[in-house]
Amino acid sequence: MRAIAAVSIQPHPRAAAIAPRAEAREYRRVRPEPALEFVVGDITREASDAIVNPAGPGLVDLMIRQAAGPALLEAFHRAAADLPDHKLSPGQAIVTPGFELRAAHVIHCLPPIYADDPTAAREQLVAGHVQALRLARERRFASIAFPAIGTGVYRYPVDRAAEVAVGAVLGELRADAAAPSVRFVFADRAVLDLYLQAARIRLNQDPTRSDRGASFRDLGPR
Repeated sequence: MRAIAAVSIQPHPRAAAIAPRAEAREYRRVRPEPALEFVVGDITREASDAIVNPAGPGLVDLMIRQAAGPALLEAFHRAAADLPDHKLSPGQAIVTPGFELRAAHVIHCLPPIYADDPTAAREQLVAGHVQALRLARERRFASIAFPAIGTGVYRYPVDRAAEVAVGAVLGELRADAAAPSVRFVFADRAVLDLYLQAARIRLNQDPTRSDRGASFRDLGPR
């Protein structure tokens, strides 16, 4: 598997108007409860410290770019240019300001193409989630929101993506008490149910239910 890189950049001047809001969220020390949550909603309206963007031709990427404004794409290209190959590859992650989003930052990762090599795609999907969480931890983010990465135009089977994503995230949350609170945000309940089932199997417990979805507070031994 190729080396994984994580790159961050300084905020673009257009982010100045939201800088106080971003700084206020960036340095929260206490992780809010619940630690792991699954909801139906619009990820572009999440007010977490960061949302994760599956960069590429998919619908989620388009929605995030439209909501953030044109400065997001400019910042993405500048950050990607600092990577070893001067482009974002599956398994890597970069961070930019959120600009006009409610989230202060966007962490970008490139989903793997499942049909090309399912084994490599699994490793890259794990790496993308891990790198996103490690970037969030390095920058002291208290919360991060993920979509169902890879399950759209990249054709990763949703049930398998759920198992991979939940396993990768739980591994990071259990390994570090300072890891951010994680929320998965889905466009429909059918996808939520598959991710929630993966979490129930991993944690061997039932979640706390809400109108939007469900959450887990006890993630097991660290």
